Amino acid sequence: MSGDELAEFRRRSRPLGSELAAHLEQQILNDIYPPGSVLPAEREMAASLGVSRTSLRDALQELEGKHLIERHHGKSSRVLPLNMESLAVQERLHPLEDRIQHVIEVEDLIEPGVARLAALRATAADILQLQSILDRSNEHLAPEASLDLDVDFHYTLARVTRNNFMLGISGLASERTRETRLLAHMTVESRADCIAGHAAIVRSVADQDGDAAELAMRLHLESVHRAMRLPAGRVESL
Repeated sequence: MSGDELAEFRRRSRPLGSELAAHLEQQILNDIYPPGSVLPAEREMAASLGVSRTSLRDALQELEGKHLIERHHGKSSRVLPLNMESLAVQERLHPLEDRIQHVIEVEDLIEPGVARLAALRATAADILQLQSILDRSNEHLAPEASLDLDVDFHYTLARVTRNNFMLGISGLASERTRETRLLAHMTVESRADCIAGHAAIVRSVADQDGDAAELAMRLHLESVHRAMRLPAGRVESL
């Protein structure tokens, strides 16, 4: 850290202890302190940052609560290996534009395959469940309510695959990506497009046509992802 950067950090961190925790989180994210590494001794770190040991301990306690580090009395803190809790914390540190792109990449990789498998394995009861979600969908719902049905639809589709790993991945992805996925439900037009995409997927699944279901999912994702990519000024305001 340069002298100017250190001076700026000190000015920001003194009134707000959370600034110190955020600074250390960013260093972990940037692999300055990679998983498994040991942080400098508290006295050394506090001196280098120009903060009190009390402020540093408060920051380390916050990082410990987020499962980013582990602390033991009388020993240096250690950065923990990545797990879903710490990955979620680190992902939140990225700019929103980056988080949107990460969600798009995950969905493009997973969802078309889910749709294909669902079409090959769906029963009449499965089709009725998917149709029930579709029947409850409406472009005039509030964004959060529309998102809830969207999540329910994709989770149900994953359940139709009869693959518990696929179901687990779908559930975890839904839980961790709500903030960015909500962007695709902010207007009546985007909600209507989402419902139309779901309807096309249900038709292909009902026909037991894996190729058509995969294509319908890809077209649906293209529409959803266009809605998620907001103009830069609007993204930064969220």
